Amino acid sequence: MMTLVSRLRTAAHLDRLRILGLCAHADLTVCQLAEILGLRREHVVRHVRLLVRADFLCCNEQRPWCSYHLKTEGKDGGLVQLLVDLLPHGDGYHKRDLQRLEATIQDARSKGTACLTVK
Repeated sequence: MMTLVSRLRTAAHLDRLRILGLCAHADLTVCQLAEILGLRREHVVRHVRLLVRADFLCCNEQRPWCSYHLKTEGKDGGLVQLLVDLLPHGDGYHKRDLQRLEATIQDARSKGTACLTVK
């Protein structure tokens, strides 16, 4: 029971919920998340580490970039999917984050960079 409480506490932060919402749509690097969210890279690193430790995110360690995506496999994968499904998709933060994600995707395509994988 305490593991569930601990995982829910980890997710119960606005910026971490925003990260989960974005990682449900694409594999993103820390730098991309920081740019989309308008947060300092150091803050995003901390949030991502907590989400990885709580088994909400997985790291795709293809060099030269490490990208992160939702960890929906395994016995607890349903929890992260439930949290993403419960996000208020009409919320201003979520709408703005998805618009910035789309702009990031378009920018990556126009520059021919391979550091973004869209789901």
